Amino acid sequence: MSKTKHRSHATPKMADLADKYALYRLAVQDPEHEVEQFVRLYKDEFGRLPTRLREDFCAAAAVCCEWAKLGREHSAVGVDLDPEPLGYCRANYLPRLNAAQQLRVALLQQDVRTCTATAEIIAAQNYSYFLFKTRPALLEYFTQVHACLADEGIFILDMMGGGAMHDEDISESRQVGRPTREDKLQPPFRYVWAEEYFNPITHDVLFHIHFKFPDGSALDKAFTYDWRLWTIPEVRELLAEAGFSASHVYWETEDKEGKPSGKYRRATKGKPDQAWLSYVVAVK
Repeated sequence: MSKTKHRSHATPKMADLADKYALYRLAVQDPEHEVEQFVRLYKDEFGRLPTRLREDFCAAAAVCCEWAKLGREHSAVGVDLDPEPLGYCRANYLPRLNAAQQLRVALLQQDVRTCTATAEIIAAQNYSYFLFKTRPALLEYFTQVHACLADEGIFILDMMGGGAMHDEDISESRQVGRPTREDKLQPPFRYVWAEEYFNPITHDVLFHIHFKFPDGSALDKAFTYDWRLWTIPEVRELLAEAGFSASHVYWETEDKEGKPSGKYRRATKGKPDQAWLSYVVAVK
C-alpha cells in the first residue's frame, strides 16, 4: 500500500512579489507633476515652451517618458550610470509609449560629469547630485551642465533641509494604498524614509528607503543614499562659479491649513521648518 505524499508550498510574502521600482514611483515620484513643473519654471524665465529635456541621475527615466508624451517636438535624454534601472525603463516604461514617443526618448549609461547631450532643461532630481561630496566634484558637474545647456537654458535641482535632517534615527512613514495607475499592481504598502547617520562636521548623511507590507514582510534598504547634505547658499555659490548668470529659489507654499501644498513660488525668504523642500533653478 503506497502513501500519498503531500508537498507543502509556502505562500510567497508580499515583499517577495513586490517591484521596488514601481513602489518607488508610487511613493516618491509624480512624473506628470514634475513635467508640469519643468515647463512652468522654463516659461517663467523665457516666456516660451521648452522641447528638449535631459534628466540626469534618471534611474528608470519615468520623467523622460512622461516628457515624450507632450508632443511631436518633445524629446528627452535620460542619463544614469546604473544599467539596472535603465533596463527597467526599457522593459516597463518605454513599452507604454507609442512608437513615435519611444523614438524621442534616449537612454545613456554615462557619468553625468562627462555627458555631452544638450538640452534646454537639464534636471537633477531627488537630491541625487548630493552624492558629490566635495566642492571640486560638484563644481565639475555644474560646469559640464552649463556647457551642455542651450543659450536659453535652465538647470533644475531640488533641495531639502531643516533641523530634522541633522538628527540620527529620524524616519518618515506613510501608508500608500493599492495603486490605481498604470504601474504594475502592487499591494498596499508603507513607505519609510529613514535617516541612519548624520555627521555635523562633514554633513555626510546616510538615508534608506524601506517598504513595509500588511503581511509583516518588508523590503528593507530597498534604496540607500550616501550623500553630503548641501545647503542652498553652497549650491548657488557653486552654480555662479560654474558660469550660470543667475539662480532662483522656488519655495514650497502652504495650503489654507498651513500644510505643505506641493506648489512652489520664487522666493528670497523661506520659513525655517524642521523639514523643507525647494527647487533651485539656475539660468545659463
